[in-house]
Amino acid sequence: MPSNRQKGPSAVESAKVPNRSLSVLGTRVACATYDSALERAKALAKEDRPTAVCPANTHILAEARHNPSFGETIRKFDLVLPDGMPVVWALNACGAGLADRVYGPYLMRHVVKHTPRPWRHFFFGDTADCLADLQRAMRQLQPEIEIVGALSPPFRAWSEADERHFADTINAARPDFVWVALPGVRMERWIADNQARYQGGVFLAVGDAFTLLSGRRRFAPRWMQRLGLTWFYRLCTDPLRLAPRYLRYNFLFVFYFVKHVLIGFFGASKAASR
Repeated sequence: MPSNRQKGPSAVESAKVPNRSLSVLGTRVACATYDSALERAKALAKEDRPTAVCPANTHILAEARHNPSFGETIRKFDLVLPDGMPVVWALNACGAGLADRVYGPYLMRHVVKHTPRPWRHFFFGDTADCLADLQRAMRQLQPEIEIVGALSPPFRAWSEADERHFADTINAARPDFVWVALPGVRMERWIADNQARYQGGVFLAVGDAFTLLSGRRRFAPRWMQRLGLTWFYRLCTDPLRLAPRYLRYNFLFVFYFVKHVLIGFFGASKAASR
């Protein structure tokens, strides 16, 4: 059976999709809003190939700057979005003029709300119980949603047979949007490394979106989100697990950004003095 989606965005649709991006720690990040990210994701879903979207927070961007192999991974994504307020502030320092971030869980909620059938959704990651709760929540959010599959992968190292099973299951479902929720940077690596196995659809790395949107964990208060303190809220809820990660990557993000600013400032000063 052929897919319901029209292949290849029209000229009108393409004109609606903003292409401006700026470098943050060496990674090109789109100057996007939730609406423009929605339009871009829909255009990518219509491509005759698998595509990938990464909402990038300070952890992702610091890791990409610090670890060249992970930097190569992120450069394989078709769209990198400003997932955290510090990322927005860094973009705005370069003239982006953004009012808000594009937070992965809110992006997923926004896309699902605005893509009723014939758009097709597949959920990959987390536990079977979480996926069941998530599907109920998504049907309440968008009664006309078409969920074509959900897969909870085993909580162990995946074999080649596992990867073939994932690919066969997802390809048979013919999704437009494949929502992926896996731990840490494993998620981005898995998406980038396995694109050749898939026939189409846009793979979106949304981290803990399944846990949050299913209602199994609370969002940070809005005021903390606006101040860029989502990480602190999460740290308070799970300090032993998250403290090493946040201390390391928040420090690296600030270090590399300040280094970039200082190099630019002193470089400009030298040029002006000549």
